[in-house]
Amino acid sequence: MLDHWINELPQGVRSFLDQGGWWLVLGIAVLVGLLIFFRLVRLVLAGRRRPFLESEKEFEVDLDECPLSAAPPQERQLTVYHIPVRMRLVVVAPVGRESDLDATVVENLLDEVIPGLGDIARWDHPRIRVWPSPMSNQGFSIAFHRRLHKPDPDGQPSQWILVAGRAQAGRMPVMIGLGLWAEKPNMLGHINLEPHQWLDVLRLQRTESV
Repeated sequence: MLDHWINELPQGVRSFLDQGGWWLVLGIAVLVGLLIFFRLVRLVLAGRRRPFLESEKEFEVDLDECPLSAAPPQERQLTVYHIPVRMRLVVVAPVGRESDLDATVVENLLDEVIPGLGDIARWDHPRIRVWPSPMSNQGFSIAFHRRLHKPDPDGQPSQWILVAGRAQAGRMPVMIGLGLWAEKPNMLGHINLEPHQWLDVLRLQRTESV
């Protein structure tokens, strides 16, 4: 079959191939094959890559611009390791590509994670952001801490406490990040939580009556 095809070529081309031209043709074919292969690999990786860990400007948050409620705490106040805090930022992201979240239901979702946490959000009026589904639990936490810009340098006392991780809202898994403002500077800084840790680390405690 191949011999028949070669015999159909012009005499000059056959002479070129007989004098070693096959090696040049083979080299070009290999080069073209490699270019096509690497192009396909790039397309596959581009399709799988999630933009979550990229520092897109639209996802970055200046914490100083997040509102701090002027209203006094309710009868029950949110605490982190027993440190009273106010809620200034809530970031949520669905788990799984087919999942979707609406910013209007975030407060109800928080109540599913920790009973009463949605009430804190309704009272403190934090800024609410919905991010796309992350690559992994760790990916969300890394992105959350990296995209939030606070005035205090890391390793120094700060009133900001940033909590992030996977939580369980009823039967639905969800990624949650909280920007919390403490009454006094502390060294808690960045906290990453697993689903079973939210109820132990974040608690609602009754405020002392004056």
